[in-house]
Amino acid sequence: MLPDAGQAVTPPDAGQAVTPPDAGQAVTPPDAGRRTVRPDAGQAVMLPNAGQAAVRDEVAALLAAAEHALVIDLVGPLGAGKTTVLTALADGEPVIEPGRGDFRAALSRVLDTARPVLFVDGVDLPGRWGILRGELDRAGSAAHVVVTSRRPVCGEASVVAVPRWTDAEIRELAVALGVTAGVDLVERLAGGLPLVARCLSRALLAPTPPDVPGAVADRALREVLHRLDAERPDLDLVEALAVVGRGDEELLAELVETPPGPDWFAALTDLSLITTTECGPAVIEPFRTLLDLRRRWRRPVAHRTAITKAAARNLKLLSSTTDERRRLALTEHSLYLTDDPVIQRMLFPPAPQTPVVRQARPADHDAIGALVHQWARRGGHNTAKCDRLLDGWLAHTADGFHVVCGPDDRPLGMTYTPLITDHAVGVIEPITQQHTRSLVDGRSGGSFIGMAVCDDPGAHAALLRHILAQGIGQGRMVVATPSPDYQQLVRRLGFGHLGDARHDPYDCGRRSEIHQLGFPTKDSVASWLDRIAATGLGGSGQPELRWWVVEVRRALENLHDSARLARSPLLASAATSTVEALHTVLTEAVADLVAAEDTPTAQAGQILRAYYLRRRADHLGVANRLHLSRATYFRRLDHGLTVLARRLSAGFRETGVAAR
Repeated sequence: MLPDAGQAVTPPDAGQAVTPPDAGQAVTPPDAGRRTVRPDAGQAVMLPNAGQAAVRDEVAALLAAAEHALVIDLVGPLGAGKTTVLTALADGEPVIEPGRGDFRAALSRVLDTARPVLFVDGVDLPGRWGILRGELDRAGSAAHVVVTSRRPVCGEASVVAVPRWTDAEIRELAVALGVTAGVDLVERLAGGLPLVARCLSRALLAPTPPDVPGAVADRALREVLHRLDAERPDLDLVEALAVVGRGDEELLAELVETPPGPDWFAALTDLSLITTTECGPAVIEPFRTLLDLRRRWRRPVAHRTAITKAAARNLKLLSSTTDERRRLALTEHSLYLTDDPVIQRMLFPPAPQTPVVRQARPADHDAIGALVHQWARRGGHNTAKCDRLLDGWLAHTADGFHVVCGPDDRPLGMTYTPLITDHAVGVIEPITQQHTRSLVDGRSGGSFIGMAVCDDPGAHAALLRHILAQGIGQGRMVVATPSPDYQQLVRRLGFGHLGDARHDPYDCGRRSEIHQLGFPTKDSVASWLDRIAATGLGGSGQPELRWWVVEVRRALENLHDSARLARSPLLASAATSTVEALHTVLTEAVADLVAAEDTPTAQAGQILRAYYLRRRADHLGVANRLHLSRATYFRRLDHGLTVLARRLSAGFRETGVAAR
């Protein structure tokens, strides 16, 4: 919910430092000396969304129930809205800001008033926590303390995470700020952080054209990075790290002139924007994507040079490394360094990379069933067939299921990837059909990828990266999928197409393709990565027609879901650079097909209108209504999608690239 006229106004930017007028003054409330907290503390300040309100309520409950002095740390990345929540909790009480004035003196003045709760905004600056702890001990204070930080500051504090906003909330915020063209860009690049969404919105309103995302990121970052001044980051170094994704000390020293100081690398890893990976530090999202876009726009040759150097170095390390965990990390990083738009979109989206993938437990089976059922309904699949397949998988190869979970260990998505064994053949065969024998004769081992379902972009990417790591570890991957997205991805990853299943196992109206990729030796992985890099799209040239057909179908499937449609790569065309423009172009194109003079094209338009625009029946129902046989129906459907794909690709050729 966004604040309406008349509601109490939250700070102009989530995360902006706000100090009430009486901060630091010696004001003694009527109940001075009592360690009590009003149950309704914070209720006078309207919070922008349910996530922040839940944090406020959780903290207020902890304070109200505490019998001893309590330290609570509101933790979240830059721009998550920590100050907004803290201000709501303070409800007019002083909020001390360590970065302004004499921090020790401000603490002393507020502690002298014997307030029951001390509110401090930003204690993760160097030395600030030690000063706070020392002043509390000096005063013998038994007050509760609520602080904010970008990372947890001490072991004694109870950490309460400030959550990121949902995509829908980010879109609503952008619209409320007056953005009309580029709302989808704000959603895609904000990473759920309201501060970043506001900065992107202001950049668009400057105005900066939404079809030049590098320029939008550049203008937004001027404001965002100002908030990091207290950490004194070397921005050239941080930006170079964002371009290559992950980087150790040696790589970064090759890319930029290292800053002065005895240990610049340690100073880099201490920054709040930095996280740690097996291959070195990395910039957290969405700041990595924003910095990368800016470098692509400002210094394209330097950007390409850095990617090329990092990729070549990674392959050298991979060829000389025997540790399996290290090899998998280098392989994942090498995939990022292909700089392929399809691989980037599906495996490395601008979303927080925090989900955990684990083996499914019996207690997860109901959640798995719900995820599959939801996927089947949304995708126009036959739910009864999907349920039967799932029942067989759970009964005979339950160890083939994995789930991707958020911080609360609740499954956000699932994958079915059993090992290829004689025992598993019986449940794999309904999907691989006539190709089953060729996949198992004279061969053993490998990972079969039968399904991967997840709506959350970050969790979905984590799930796919886990599948690849598992398949590489097993030496072979076999994929059976009717999904255009997955078919496109496996082709970009160099899988070999064995053929299509004779029958549609999900009754979804799309061919289920069988693909395979093998790694007979350790050297095979490096050769595979080299091959992908050599054949990468590199962001130039027009994708083949098949790509357009895949993306048009996907856009039609998401036509009534603006958040999903905003992720379409078709927005890269200047002719369809916004969600609204893409929606209009598709609906008008379908109407033109319906009005066509030749019967096959008109029938194709009627199918597209009934199935995708009106959504009143499944494929079988539409075919019956139009009195078409199943075979004719799907021929007409393919014809219609191809005509639309040609129309949109022609628009791309005429108008060129918008956002990439």
